[in-house]
Amino acid sequence: MEQIKPSQNAGFVKNPKDLQVLASGKIDIAGKVDGETYIVIVSNSTSAIGKSAKDGEFKIPIELSEELNLLDIQVFDNNLNAQGAEEKTLFVAQKETLPQNWQVYAGSVKSILDNLITLNTQTGEKNVKKDTKTNLILPSPPSSKKQKPTPDESIRIGDFAIALGEVKEEILNAQNLEIIRENKPQITKKILIAKILTVPKANKFNAKDNEANRILDFTLDKNSKILKNGQSVNDTDIQKDLNAIIVYQDKDEKSLVDLVYLL
Repeated sequence: MEQIKPSQNAGFVKNPKDLQVLASGKIDIAGKVDGETYIVIVSNSTSAIGKSAKDGEFKIPIELSEELNLLDIQVFDNNLNAQGAEEKTLFVAQKETLPQNWQVYAGSVKSILDNLITLNTQTGEKNVKKDTKTNLILPSPPSSKKQKPTPDESIRIGDFAIALGEVKEEILNAQNLEIIRENKPQITKKILIAKILTVPKANKFNAKDNEANRILDFTLDKNSKILKNGQSVNDTDIQKDLNAIIVYQDKDEKSLVDLVYLL
């Protein structure tokens, strides 16, 4: 399924706030949408699905990974039509206590002008200012390189940057600035609205993509979660003709299931 553009439901997530630095990864994603609609959360590390109450309020527990978390949160109505989407960038600092007024900017380096770095983030361009006090974390240089480059030479256009610090006049004054060149953080999980065609056999089952009218083969593993009515169930509950929300990722030429939410 393609990325859903924000609609009338944009801004439906009230907690946590975008760009927030958290002390723990165990949080609730909370907000308000239309009553009895489905909220699907995927990130670069985990996923979760919940349903809003009749008044539209929702609170979905999720455990984020240490450090950077990129979230894509999508809403579907009772007919499984897309109703809106929202993106969040969060940072979990469990190993050390960071100032409460710090925020996180993260994205691809678009431009560098003296000490001002412009990033392409999930929610648009953001500016980061670094100075001599910035704790700059650079990728390890190739072993063949005899001399370590200077910090300014080591930040390149296209690098992925994670900046932490206080934001003033929409510019983040970086106290910590990490540069990533390989294995850049990204959301690889996909969301599919589907109809189950076969029961699982040898950890494999088929489902039909309701939007693209195509059949996909899915693989379950020990980490795959299966939910029905919000409760954890077994793979034997995956039955033919059931509708489902499936979160998966392509890995080793397989569509590996992260989460199946049976409807």
